[in-house]
Amino acid sequence: MPETPKSDDANEEGAQATEADDTGPTKPSDGDESKAAAWGRPLARLDSAWTNFETRLCVVVLVLEILSLSLWVALKGMSARPDSGSNIGIVFRGLVGMIGLGSLAFLLTRKASKTVQRIATIGSMLFGVFAAKLWTSFGVEYSSNLLNWYQQASTLTLLGGLRGIGTRFTVLLTLLGGSLATAAGKHITIDLVTRLVKPKVRIPMLIVGWVGTSAICFVAAWGFFDHVAIQAFKAQPDSTPSAKISSVKHGLGESWFIFSRQMSLDLKSTPHVVFKGDSYSDWLKGDEWNAWIDDQGFKERFGEEKTKALKVPPTSTRAPIIVIPERGEPRGELVHVANLVFPFGLFIMALRFLLLCALVISGHKDVSIDESGGAFGEDFDEAHADELKAVMGDEIEKYLIGSVNEKCTGICRPRALSFALPNMLCIISTAGTPWYSAIPKSR
Repeated sequence: MPETPKSDDANEEGAQATEADDTGPTKPSDGDESKAAAWGRPLARLDSAWTNFETRLCVVVLVLEILSLSLWVALKGMSARPDSGSNIGIVFRGLVGMIGLGSLAFLLTRKASKTVQRIATIGSMLFGVFAAKLWTSFGVEYSSNLLNWYQQASTLTLLGGLRGIGTRFTVLLTLLGGSLATAAGKHITIDLVTRLVKPKVRIPMLIVGWVGTSAICFVAAWGFFDHVAIQAFKAQPDSTPSAKISSVKHGLGESWFIFSRQMSLDLKSTPHVVFKGDSYSDWLKGDEWNAWIDDQGFKERFGEEKTKALKVPPTSTRAPIIVIPERGEPRGELVHVANLVFPFGLFIMALRFLLLCALVISGHKDVSIDESGGAFGEDFDEAHADELKAVMGDEIEKYLIGSVNEKCTGICRPRALSFALPNMLCIISTAGTPWYSAIPKSR
């Protein structure tokens, strides 16, 4: 059949629908490389490599955080004594027995019928729970010794133990997520005004907003750095920025010395504590400690007299944790260093905003509508239209862009504010859409 020509009204509605597509929530997307400026190509490659690096780093940090917190919970559960008055040891062993025996039974009965497999798995899980009291004393001494070593005399002690390092990983993961969200244009934003203007006006408005946000991030980064420099690295409040940076640099050198020497002690402790089960506070003899002090550059850094004061009688024992002259054991030393992740993370996000501006200006990223939906996105269908009509009546068809009987890829907006405000709650409650989908588009 020959195609029926569209009427002028239909053409006008199609143009209005096309115009409506440019008024949705804005987010940067990859632009047309053939139309993009050549000067932006290195920046686009930098953005891609930067994003890939941060994505991989997020995965590594997330895995390390899960492992550290899991290890902390496991050691706390296994080290709980039966006579301590706490049931944490029994509960943890019950969970371990249930998961372990249930998984083993499930794997061993894979070739059996489903009924046999289910009975065997459930029975093994129940046995694992009720058998927890049979091994409440198993592994208590070893786990307690290992936990105390991690918390009291290892590199983790410098960061607040297993729980402390989990907290630091959470902060780092949050800042990495903020940087990735900025690069993708998915950061938190209020787009009430930019949604109502034309694309030619929207881009300059977004650029100004991103530059302003970058400036705020730079100022906040310096504010955090200034606070950390004064509180943790003993910089003078009224000193110049260069003096504060020098104080932090000197403090980082001191922290690196402590960290590297403690790592060498951990390498010595691991065979004794982890593999042999020796007491973490008794395996290191005085003569070995004194030899270690002589080999680690303490004399060159602190002087002969101060270094001599760190040594102990050859026949005595001591915990394998570094000691600094006139300061003692530097517990929590690296917490101050870890706090620098706040200014550094904000600084990175500030750079991300500037890079995003450059990519949009050069044409390597486009600012387009959010394809995830709006009031009526890709999931809008006849059922949604019927729901709206049931609530608002047939009059809704006059205010929708596109047909309510077909899928609508644009964003549905009432024609006038007087229509939008009384019916906004109806639209939200019926279609399950975000609040901004009901903002009117002036015609």
